[in-house]
Amino acid sequence: MRLGAVVAGLACVVAAAAGGAEPRRPNILFLVADDLATRLGCYGDRAAITPNLDRLAAQGVLFTHAYAQGSVCTPSRTAFMLGLNNAHAGANHFQKHPDTMTLGRWFRTHGYQTFSVGKIDHTEEYLDAEAWDIHVPYADLKPKRGLGGLTKLDEDEPQPDGKSLQRIFSHVGVGDGPEQMHDAQVADRAIEFLATRRDASKPFFAAVGFHSPHVPWNTLRTLHETHERAKFSPEKTPPDATPLPAGSLHYEPPLAVSDEVAREAMHAYYAAVSLLDQQVGQILAALEAEGLAENTVVAFTSDHGYHLGWRGQWVKHTISEQVLRVPLIVRAPGAAAGTRADGIVELIDLFPTFCEVAGLPAPDHLDGTSFQPLLRNPAAAGKPAALIAMPKGWGNGRSVRTVRWRYIQRNDGSVELYDHASDPDEFTNVAANPAHARVIREHAALLEQTFGPHAVRQERRRAG
Repeated sequence: MRLGAVVAGLACVVAAAAGGAEPRRPNILFLVADDLATRLGCYGDRAAITPNLDRLAAQGVLFTHAYAQGSVCTPSRTAFMLGLNNAHAGANHFQKHPDTMTLGRWFRTHGYQTFSVGKIDHTEEYLDAEAWDIHVPYADLKPKRGLGGLTKLDEDEPQPDGKSLQRIFSHVGVGDGPEQMHDAQVADRAIEFLATRRDASKPFFAAVGFHSPHVPWNTLRTLHETHERAKFSPEKTPPDATPLPAGSLHYEPPLAVSDEVAREAMHAYYAAVSLLDQQVGQILAALEAEGLAENTVVAFTSDHGYHLGWRGQWVKHTISEQVLRVPLIVRAPGAAAGTRADGIVELIDLFPTFCEVAGLPAPDHLDGTSFQPLLRNPAAAGKPAALIAMPKGWGNGRSVRTVRWRYIQRNDGSVELYDHASDPDEFTNVAANPAHARVIREHAALLEQTFGPHAVRQERRRAG
């Protein structure tokens, strides 16, 4: 049970009720983006225009090394809503095991009013109906007015495989009013909950899931025009980069696009991120207006990151740093403010962390561990490693990220090792260097301890 004076001091800052009653537990506002890499101003991205998220980071703790359990929406969201890693929860785990405790149901069971809107449990078929006192159906979030036609983005250069397939990698939509934006509907429903549907006799756990910047990259014209296309620099693969193993990009082959199309794509993505930032800002303003900000934990993250040209990849589905590393910002009563925590954390740690800052026990079966110590002291050590093993059919291998290294085991038996001290963009595979044999053994052992022997290795053992 995760109670005690330290937890109470962090979580409960509202004055005690008359008669010596215990301080009221904090509210929790959980904000989740979709396909958002760490492309925010507060993460040092000069191309980003994200004043509201930057302000949130200035008021809370920004985690520089937070990692998702999946590079696709479903396995990632299943993992953090259950607090379980890929060894214990596949992408469709809750559908097959509906009695598994979810984050929302746990807080509802412990006296919280729970609310969800937008993309939290992925689509409606993944929903835990027992988790939410109030759930806004996805169908109710349809924009009041359509965007009309979308701009198609596809490759426009000779392709690495010698074929010209006109592969589409995104669509772009630009609207004139918030009534055309899905995420504006999400924000409006969240604000409505705070203003009129909240049960003032209970603390709340509100989960708000945004679509942005998932494709299509939709945004408002005013936000699109705020960005100058010329400022974007398409990412180039160094000529001496180590070739990736076949199939490492899983679904999509590398795409060759001109700098002009690359800038158009980056412009659209960053403008969609600005729409996300705008809607987050409106919800935070409503929280303040309702007098709730002081006793509310606000956590912002994304289900996974995204590529915008890395090695010709324009989507996700890989197990590289740019996809598995995600933004994570937490503002909590009594926690540090305006600081950065460099320790490793995982999104499966959110479940136990929310429990601890709320002064609640956490389920015994969780794989995550609370990062509440880093909220009090961002200089504290994080986890020794973040581990991922993509469920069958959802990815190509498994990976472990430690403070310095990322080690990858592919399903074809190949391995990769990247030294983040000198190669943060993962362009040079140093696995063949004999000097790193011990590092590989140690990282392989971490994966095996968590997920068991790799399937390829098992076949080799049986063969001889």
